[in-house]
Amino acid sequence: MGLIVEENGQRHRTRWWDARLLGEHYGTHDSALQALQPLVRRHKPALPATVLPQRVHREESGFRALNTGISGTSYPARFVARELVWDSGSR
Repeated sequence: MGLIVEENGQRHRTRWWDARLLGEHYGTHDSALQALQPLVRRHKPALPATVLPQRVHREESGFRALNTGISGTSYPARFVARELVWDSGSR
């Protein structure tokens, strides 16, 4: 299972979603979520630069972090465990 974070990025007034592989876990989906939880707590979001409160909610497929900055703007991040079904780069 791929342990993935999907974060909100921003440059000037343009916002987008970006995804990064945090790690891999071999086992069941439930055990992958257990392996993902400490990564969620240690993760430093790209935005905002200074996180005032961070609230982490459990979802069916992983976790959702709501990171609020000094201006009050919320930057969500989603943490999921996903099964790799195809990789064009592997041989």
